[in-house]
Amino acid sequence: MRLITAMALSVLTFPVGAQYYQELVFNQASELVPWCKSEAEARYIAAGVTPYQWTSRYYDRSNVLYVEGKLRVNGNDVAVTCKIARGARERYATIQIDDPSLG
Repeated sequence: MRLITAMALSVLTFPVGAQYYQELVFNQASELVPWCKSEAEARYIAAGVTPYQWTSRYYDRSNVLYVEGKLRVNGNDVAVTCKIARGARERYATIQIDDPSLG
């Protein structure tokens, strides 16, 4: 009976329209490309700069997945590198943006 009551309370207190976030797990380098692009763009947008013209290539070496990309920012190409271990969750992905203006 307690379990049913606890379940009923959790359903009643859960906000309507709330969504669950499922963390990504990367098994192929191609899966890292959209994450890398959106993370790089988000950092520029947060700094008040609009990036455009994303290009990239991806590959893996052993159990490490890589994306080497470029964004066009203020008329310049900026190098972006992302990497993660195969099978790792999104929180362990790293991004490096070669632009000192981002600080």
